[in-house]
Amino acid sequence: MGNGFVSRVQSVMQSLLPREHDFFALFHSVADRSVEAATCLQKLVDDFSRLELSVQLIDEIEHQADQTVHEIVHKLNATFVTPVLLDREDIYRIAETLDDTVDMIKGTIDRFKIFKLCAADDHIREMTSLVGQAAAIVHDAICQLEGIRLEDTEFCAAVNALENEGDNSLKRSLADLFEHEDDAKEIIKRKEIYEFLERTLDGYEDAANLLETVIVKNA
Repeated sequence: MGNGFVSRVQSVMQSLLPREHDFFALFHSVADRSVEAATCLQKLVDDFSRLELSVQLIDEIEHQADQTVHEIVHKLNATFVTPVLLDREDIYRIAETLDDTVDMIKGTIDRFKIFKLCAADDHIREMTSLVGQAAAIVHDAICQLEGIRLEDTEFCAAVNALENEGDNSLKRSLADLFEHEDDAKEIIKRKEIYEFLERTLDGYEDAANLLETVIVKNA
């Protein structure tokens, strides 16, 4: 057989083998979008005159995250052999879990608009700050995933601690709301937003726990 045929076969075989960096780079991209979403939320909470702009931005961020997840799934379906550190389920679940955090933040911002909220209270500010911290920690963990070691999993405990703070913040916010607010509509609005923020923290905890599981499994 000629060298040209051998070269074509090698090219085809190479295309069927995983380029590990591709998956990790795509994870980085989704994690970037998650941090952007948390930043968008924080800026809105600080200044509600940004509401319309924030709604537009979070729509764009969510669309970009969805596109990246679709690219991950496409590459996964086209790859016969997955990266050494990750099996197919790991890859899909990491992408899906990161994307969920963006969706939850979008859900919160959308509710600010739907409920015509004009300002954030101290509880929303506190929980938004926790979301931002959790997003940054998970982002850093994702960026280190390709070479991370078992002893480098402190990030998981840090995110778990933030989620626990979020649980306590939710309890305080609901207690304060039902004690001091008489307007039933306002109670419904605030309660749903508080709960969405806490569920967003749950999402980051899920992501951190999943990353730790993957690291331990491959240690």
